Amino acid sequence: MSRPPVPTRPVSAAAFQGVTLAFFTGCAAWLARESRELGGRPGMMALGVAVAAAGLALVALGALVGLLRGGRLLALRSRAEMGTYALVLATMGVLALVGLRLFTSGGRPALATFCLGVAGWLAGVGLHGVPALFLGPAGFIDSLGRRTPFSRLEWFTLQRESGDLPRVRLQAGHGTRLLLAARLASADEDAVRAALAGAGLTARRR
Repeated sequence: MSRPPVPTRPVSAAAFQGVTLAFFTGCAAWLARESRELGGRPGMMALGVAVAAAGLALVALGALVGLLRGGRLLALRSRAEMGTYALVLATMGVLALVGLRLFTSGGRPALATFCLGVAGWLAGVGLHGVPALFLGPAGFIDSLGRRTPFSRLEWFTLQRESGDLPRVRLQAGHGTRLLLAARLASADEDAVRAALAGAGLTARRR
């Protein structure tokens, strides 16, 4: 009989967001300097990418603060749909090719580094290289720091999927609104069901 999972601090996810914060902050400063050196339309494009890098840094900062404030959390083994993985892989491939092309052509090292960095960030977030969803004492929190507290939820469903890999689809909401949807490993079903039932949510049948 397998032991029930134990909540721990989300060290890997917090470290990932910390590295992401430092990387994209550095990219934003580097791209801003590159935009001044380039000038004209290329400089404006580099400045726009610098703003995007700063935005990703702010997302990482918010996620890092949310994960650190969450305390001890249970990392759920969430999985995306196969179509989502294919889209993320295609995007990563395009960004990696653009970044390598810029490196070999020279003159735009900051933009090349940013493209490769976004490809790596997508590997962590889009391909679930780090845990994407956590269960805490007051609700759920994802790897980007977005919270779904139990107080906002009223009902939930847990439906097993057919296939070679054991998966269970979680949906939760309030009234007719769907506020949380995730595809989890079946091993997490009991822990999630117990937490939702303990919070007073009603189990619905599909």
